[in-house]
Amino acid sequence: MNNEKVELIRKALQSKNVEEYEIYLVSQQIYETQFLKNQIDSEREINDLEYIIRILSQRNNETGIGIVKGNSIDPKEIEKYINTCLLLAKNNSTSKYNFPEKKSISQISTADQKLIKDPPRAKKEICEELITEINEYKDVTPTFGRFRIHIQKRFLNNSNGIDLDDLRTFFYLEFSLKTQENGKLSEYWESEYIKEREHLNFNKRVEKWARISKDNLKAKPPKSNKQAFVIFSPSLLKNAINPVVGFQALGKAFHEKVSIFNLNEKVASDNFTIIDNGLLEGGLLTNAWDGEGNAQQKNEIIENGIFKKRLFDQKYAILENTISTGNGIRTENGSITNGNTNLQILPGDISLEEMISNVKEGYYIEKCSWLNPDEFSGSFGAEIRNGYFIKNGRFSNPIKGGNVSGNVLEMIKNCQFISKETEFSSNSLFPYIAFPNLTISS
Repeated sequence: MNNEKVELIRKALQSKNVEEYEIYLVSQQIYETQFLKNQIDSEREINDLEYIIRILSQRNNETGIGIVKGNSIDPKEIEKYINTCLLLAKNNSTSKYNFPEKKSISQISTADQKLIKDPPRAKKEICEELITEINEYKDVTPTFGRFRIHIQKRFLNNSNGIDLDDLRTFFYLEFSLKTQENGKLSEYWESEYIKEREHLNFNKRVEKWARISKDNLKAKPPKSNKQAFVIFSPSLLKNAINPVVGFQALGKAFHEKVSIFNLNEKVASDNFTIIDNGLLEGGLLTNAWDGEGNAQQKNEIIENGIFKKRLFDQKYAILENTISTGNGIRTENGSITNGNTNLQILPGDISLEEMISNVKEGYYIEKCSWLNPDEFSGSFGAEIRNGYFIKNGRFSNPIKGGNVSGNVLEMIKNCQFISKETEFSSNSLFPYIAFPNLTISS
């Protein structure tokens, strides 16, 4: 059915003699359950359709790009969208750009067939599993929750012969657990997109939620330390690494002369290897092709501390006279940005337990309020939401409040320990990493 919609738009474009065009259509089914405490409060099913049209207007060494978003397949509405897109292409101007050419791309599976076969039944089973696990913890109280199954069908068609489609499934999980004792109240609220059913892992996930919620009741502000030894959780590490290392590796940053990374130079410690892996099994952004129709790849950015490869979308590949690495990421408004697919840091040779046992005095931080490092300098400062003070190789007491600050570009040069364990967090697969010389302020 959706192929027919793409064909309808394509014929409308051709009827207006549009020479260079692209159609990106997404059809999505969402199955959602919302909880109030530990009971189902509401359920709904959503069917959503939207498409993006991009039109190019070539002139000398520049290209005008028109872009519109639509959701109506009424021929008159499609014609209006196309007219608007043509006008934008005529009046906009950017560097020389062309759509990718048709090429052979190997298909990979990104959908759970059990979910597709019977989404309501799958959702019911998963929600029952979640609530059963939560009910095991009598000393915490669920307050609110939301669980969704997403089934997404995408189509990409352009005037250069590209005609691609894929089917993908993923989850959204949001839940809050509350603990109350002696008039004190603590709540832990988590939300995340998750690719695979096995990564839901409610047994481990709910245990962590409950533990943090209870520990926050007795949490203390951390002791100030200007040369602190700090272990970052995989999810916190994602918030630090992705905006800085991910940005510095982009062709966009290189072209704009703001990247401090030079090819084949040492930028990190010997034990640090990070990969932009668009083909990562279980990765949230894993796919055979990127937002423009170029093949996604496994690109080693930093190997054993040495910067090895830049990441390009179509635009910056053209500007730098090279080829795309499959890093054209489709944004919510339909435009393309040069960005990261799945980032993966290779594991180390020590367990998290061993890592902690080697710390005479330090900190483990699970979560910060808003760790938002500067992508150019790498500097950051953030309030500590959940963590632990480590004394003589073990957790001494929970910590909350105060700040952690440092510089991501300096941190990756001083990776003291990297754990064997790795965990998915959104579009990242990261280990736990310990860094010296960070600043903890009370």
